[in-house]
Amino acid sequence: MPQATPTTAVEMARFWEQLLQYVEEGRVIPVIGQDLLELELGGRRVMLYDHLAGRLAGKLGLAVEDPPASLNAVACSYLTGGGELEDVYSALKSSLPGRGELPIPRPLLDLAGIRPFKLFVTTTFDVLLARAINEVRFGGAEKTEIYAYSPSSVEDLPAPLARLDRPAVFHLFGKLSAVPDYAVTDEDVLEFMHSLQSETRRPNLLFDELDRSHLLFIGCSFADWLARFFFRMAKRERLWLARGKTHVVADAKVRDDPGLVLFLQRFSTRTKVFPAGGAVEFVRELAARWNETHPRETPAAAPRAGSLSGAEGAFQMERGAVFLSYASEDRPVVEAIKQELETAGVDVWFDKKDLQLGDVFETKIRRNIDNCSLFVPILSRHTLTTQRRFFRVEWDHADKVAVRVAPSLPFIVPVAIDDISPSDPTLPQRFRDVHWQRLPGGRSTPEFVSVLRQLFRDYQKAGGGAQ
Repeated sequence: MPQATPTTAVEMARFWEQLLQYVEEGRVIPVIGQDLLELELGGRRVMLYDHLAGRLAGKLGLAVEDPPASLNAVACSYLTGGGELEDVYSALKSSLPGRGELPIPRPLLDLAGIRPFKLFVTTTFDVLLARAINEVRFGGAEKTEIYAYSPSSVEDLPAPLARLDRPAVFHLFGKLSAVPDYAVTDEDVLEFMHSLQSETRRPNLLFDELDRSHLLFIGCSFADWLARFFFRMAKRERLWLARGKTHVVADAKVRDDPGLVLFLQRFSTRTKVFPAGGAVEFVRELAARWNETHPRETPAAAPRAGSLSGAEGAFQMERGAVFLSYASEDRPVVEAIKQELETAGVDVWFDKKDLQLGDVFETKIRRNIDNCSLFVPILSRHTLTTQRRFFRVEWDHADKVAVRVAPSLPFIVPVAIDDISPSDPTLPQRFRDVHWQRLPGGRSTPEFVSVLRQLFRDYQKAGGGAQ
């Protein structure tokens, strides 16, 4: 990353090039704030949390201001009038429009479409980000993992990021609830920040990931003191000692605060403030640049071909996808491998349902193997059976396709998920002759994902492989 906030055209070009490289390698974690939650409600554009502040005021019997006050201001006004703080949280929960009334903001859909983003941290309490990921990556099925921290209910990631088998959203300041387990007031935020610093209450796995990753702070709209504290909290070293990892801040409030910008320029040279707009503009440009070089991953409301949800994806495969062939007993392992690869930007297909065999089925399976970039047989003791199994039909056809593929482009990439031997006589000769990838216990590794991703891209660069 450049060592100063980019301003010239050359610096901006270098900024985007390096940022996209980091994203592509899966080394970036976005930290999302409420400035991305711009919606169209009742025929007009509104910011969700401004809209909620007005609804909350009405629920609490307060005058509804125009423009609306912040949630903190509404809560303070209610407390000044003698109200009980606990009332605010339950009233706010009932103020949120229903799912059918609440559209997913376009910026969240754009971010969800950038598949190397596997862990999202949000400072908001709504579930729109998880909804966006589910919509783009899973056709609306609720597959995204959601974690929520609060001082009274400490929650951490269940495992290091590399071992998570699904995309995850971490609510750093809590998730909407009828009880005060999420941040509404400035005092709530202060309490959350105090708890996050506690040796016994700190979500260590989460902060390990933040420390080792490049971070995008998008639309968090932090006050000066909170921004300084938050940037420091995300790293284990003093700001001026930090090396190697970069903060990118896309936030109009930070950009327009000369004192904060000067502080970052002097003491956090690895922090870059996006100068060409606010959070929405940044995401729009990031998504456009990403989709320009990764057109297969353009977000859409419908499920992607080969996604784990939607019956219409049972046969259809996007040309050039990676074809996973496996024994049905290994399906849970294969689903996890598929998710890891898709998160890294690799198009993947496999027959995810127990479909009845027949001429139509076999014809379409063969056509998908003809059109795939890589044929990846998932090998285990279950595939060494002497029973008649359909995966051998896939193996046989892949062997025929491999004859037509240029020798410089690997086509069959066996993956062993247990201790079977490459010399086992029940395996096709071509499987035994090529290099295997091994995933002990069926757990995907960053090295394995990197190899498959590079082979997938080599196929694309070669113009779609040999047919």
